[in-house]
Amino acid sequence: MKRSLFYMNYGGLLLLVILFFRCSIDIPKELLHEISKLPEDIDYNFHVKPILSDKCFACHGPDSNKRKANLRLDFDQNLLANSDVKTFKDVKSEIPNRLLSSDSEVVMPPPESHLELTDHEIATILKWIDQGGEYKPHWSFLTPSNSPVRTNKTDLWDENEIDFFVRKKLESKAISPAPKANKETLIRRLSFSLTGLPPSIEEIDFFLEDTAADAYDKLIDRLLLSPHYGEHMASTWMDVARYADSDGYLDDKHRDFSPWRDWVIDAFNSNMSYKNFVTHQLAGDLIPDADQSSKIATAFNRLHKKNSEAGIIFEEFRAEYVADRTITFGKAFLGMTMECARCHDHKYDPISQKNFYEISSFFNSTNEIGHATYGPGQVAGPSLLLTTAEQETLINYIEENLKSQNKKITRNQTEKVQAFEDWYAQKDQAQQQIRANINSGLVAHYPFDAFLQKTKTSYLSPSVIVGQKPATLSEPIIGAGHQEKGLFINEFTQMKLPEKVGWFDQTDPFTLSFSVYADHKDKQAIIFSHAEQIRLGLKGYSLLIDDNRLKFIIARSWPQNAIEVETSDPITPKTWQQITITYDGKGTVGGMQLYVNGKKVALKRRGDKLYKSILFEPNIHTYGFEGFKIGASHKLKAFQNGGFDALKIYRRKLSEIEVAVLNNPSFFDERSQGTAALEKQLYKSYFFDRLEKDSKSLNQEYLQLRKELTRVIEPIPELMIMGDSKKPRPSYVLNRGVYNDLGEEVFPNTPEVILEYDTALPKNRLGLSQWLFDDKNPLTARVFVNRLWQMHFGKGLVSSSDDFGNQGGLPSHPELLDWLANYFMEHNWDIKKLHKKILSSATYQQQSNIRSDLIEIDPDNYLLARGPSYRMTAEMIRDNALKISGLLVKKIGGKSVYPYQPEGLWDLSDKKWKYRYQHDRGDGLYRRSLYTFWKRSSPPPTMIIFDTPNRDLCSVKRTLTSSPLQALVMLNDPQLIEASRVMAEKYLLSMHQGVEQQLPIVFRELTGRRITAEELGTIEKFYGEEQKKFAQNPSKAYAYLKTGEKPINSGVSIIKTAALATVISGIMNTAEAITIN
Repeated sequence: MKRSLFYMNYGGLLLLVILFFRCSIDIPKELLHEISKLPEDIDYNFHVKPILSDKCFACHGPDSNKRKANLRLDFDQNLLANSDVKTFKDVKSEIPNRLLSSDSEVVMPPPESHLELTDHEIATILKWIDQGGEYKPHWSFLTPSNSPVRTNKTDLWDENEIDFFVRKKLESKAISPAPKANKETLIRRLSFSLTGLPPSIEEIDFFLEDTAADAYDKLIDRLLLSPHYGEHMASTWMDVARYADSDGYLDDKHRDFSPWRDWVIDAFNSNMSYKNFVTHQLAGDLIPDADQSSKIATAFNRLHKKNSEAGIIFEEFRAEYVADRTITFGKAFLGMTMECARCHDHKYDPISQKNFYEISSFFNSTNEIGHATYGPGQVAGPSLLLTTAEQETLINYIEENLKSQNKKITRNQTEKVQAFEDWYAQKDQAQQQIRANINSGLVAHYPFDAFLQKTKTSYLSPSVIVGQKPATLSEPIIGAGHQEKGLFINEFTQMKLPEKVGWFDQTDPFTLSFSVYADHKDKQAIIFSHAEQIRLGLKGYSLLIDDNRLKFIIARSWPQNAIEVETSDPITPKTWQQITITYDGKGTVGGMQLYVNGKKVALKRRGDKLYKSILFEPNIHTYGFEGFKIGASHKLKAFQNGGFDALKIYRRKLSEIEVAVLNNPSFFDERSQGTAALEKQLYKSYFFDRLEKDSKSLNQEYLQLRKELTRVIEPIPELMIMGDSKKPRPSYVLNRGVYNDLGEEVFPNTPEVILEYDTALPKNRLGLSQWLFDDKNPLTARVFVNRLWQMHFGKGLVSSSDDFGNQGGLPSHPELLDWLANYFMEHNWDIKKLHKKILSSATYQQQSNIRSDLIEIDPDNYLLARGPSYRMTAEMIRDNALKISGLLVKKIGGKSVYPYQPEGLWDLSDKKWKYRYQHDRGDGLYRRSLYTFWKRSSPPPTMIIFDTPNRDLCSVKRTLTSSPLQALVMLNDPQLIEASRVMAEKYLLSMHQGVEQQLPIVFRELTGRRITAEELGTIEKFYGEEQKKFAQNPSKAYAYLKTGEKPINSGVSIIKTAALATVISGIMNTAEAITIN
């Protein structure tokens, strides 16, 4: 017999009978009552899934590792094709019994889960099953629907399509919308909504006097054109981007990302489409014709925390940064809690751990290694030179001159070919010349044949060059060298040359010649360096060995601002080999060459060009400079049991034939130069490098131009941006999220449950952005529309704006959310147009007064039966005080500033180089709050107290609280006390009547509305009491007024100023003054 469920309404009594095979279940009376209250149609997404997500998905959801009984209740069989996992369809007949059973072995959820279904939840599930138990994809994974909207205005309340959906919901509840707010309220509400600043009294009066039908629309347009609009939008976006002026973690070193903030402000003010706004931030370096602006935008992906502690494992934190970008992408643009899938399959949403690492692979090829380069003028690459137009012009001019100089060098060689032929014809004399000049430019020669013991563990090894100081050695192993004695190395061995020996910039040509002995196949060790530690970007030059392949690096900030060569073949172990490295000083990887036993070897070359100086420059974050040294360095182990011998350093680039002679003095006698053509080329290179006068002069001029170019570029700041390695880095699932526990290899992809990744799209961040803005992507538009609604109403149509998944809230008005999402896409992702559509609605223009008829049924304004009402953000509170006092500096953009903060704010650090907070003088004290310097380990206290997130992670929603501490801040913050005093001085100086006549104007400027007679009486009394108190003790008045850097105005009475400032401070501290109604 087939189960059936019957409903009968008879005399108001609901009879419910459930018939099953061989059994019958009695329905408790309380369930009958709950069933009678349910909606006629039960929807899986809006009624059933929230219950399953809270009570069932932990054991029967997406996480395969935690799944019990091989049962998955977040999908049905049709949505989970080709799987042996059981779904709802397989257990449908058992569910009623499981829900209603009193047997602890049968009932679900089981008692040990400490979860329990309410009668309402059980009734909902039973009725849904009776109606067929239809599963649907999660509501936010469905393409936004196009609900019909009536086109003819039939209701005087409706202003636009938004109101149609809101009114429809209200009518279903038999609720009327609130009346329209008055114009004073509307201009204040709008001004804060769009600029984060209050309107002036003059602006309020102008709006009140404008009786035109489109006065309100014109006001919206004017505010959208205000440069302060971009600042306000940027302030919100900075939370999303986790913007900070310091790295975070223990050291929390400072950095400057203000150019990115300026880009955001400008993007909003110029009304860049949301599509371009996001695309530039995700992949501005990959778009066609990428310029400085589009590359600056990608700093969005580098705003994460960055660890500069000495003991970190670079790869661990590189993986951490990639994960942060992945999580930020998910939350900022998809409204998904991607972080839940980093270590295992998501417990509630159909996002697998594999999905997480497929998305992270889009961000995994950034040309970085996880270290935090922080020397003077250095940033961890990839980075961008922030050139001004003038600097760009000068750089282009010098670079054009360099190209021209190269042409001159080439032309000169063509013109002087006969001179070469004449010289080459006298080969014997040419060879004598080469031998005679082989040591030209030699600046150091340490043969390591003699070792003079100074202490038990320290030695000196003299130089062949007269007057040159000896090399110093610690714990050397002295053994048989390439010819006589040689230096061998253990983990404690150190060898250092005298100061400034080997001191070359990247604009200087040089040659290094030496012999090495590899005892075994060495894995990533350092042979020698004239460079800073790897955490400082290996600034200088270094020779490493990895799998016995030699790698020579010249770097400003490795690996980005660096050039390197690596031998294609390993050197032979257990034998001495002579190595020569030459560099031509031209800053390109092509100018580096490496020779083994006098012969040029095949090389792998990395890096395009080198810019800025590689010379050591001390500052508070550097660790001194050890010069040319052999031995272990930070993160790089010693050349264990390896040998080093016969070091020569030249202040010039040796030619190939000189290297051959240097390695084998009998080179010419053995006539082993190779073919006649090759032999001639060797001589030709030498001739033009060393002998031909014009060629030498032209090369010197070229190097001088490079020095000038470096001088111009050196002071130009750099910004961390995105930039991928030429070869994609392999990506893997990281088991348990551990950086070195590699699982299955994965490739760039997106979760199919959201939208399948089009195979025609490139597998990079640009392709990811194109996927994001595919019209079929169900999340992108919904998420941003919801966030903009949240900005204007205090909360979104989906209250959980950070979670559009199964554990998130349901949209209060799903049809409206979808309509707005489609509207946004159809209008080319126009942000200002979307603002105007929302703000011009009657829904937004309603009065926000609490309605007694809705206190119980809709206390949170879920139904939108009244206008928005919410406390100002931290930025608005401070900026409001600055604006109404006249202190606000209206400059747009620029570096972060240091307003008043508690003394000793940053003194908790025990670092010898610790930063000390010193507040600005002048304009820096009065800039808008989004420019306040944000130190992650010690954020601005006032802003934290007023609920600004600490910006360690992406945040799309602020939790607004109300606490006594906030009231104390309002009364005692120096910025607010100073603003109150300056505002008092302004009114006392401008008044032609008594203070009492000014109080209504003061109140209106602070609250945006006119004062009532009762309120005026209270304030007049308060002012009188304060004036009397300060008159009795003028020193208290002075002590109160001297707060702040702005001098006290001597043209007004201190007593009256103090009294009025106290009144202003009191009004400023009221709920009305800091609430947007």
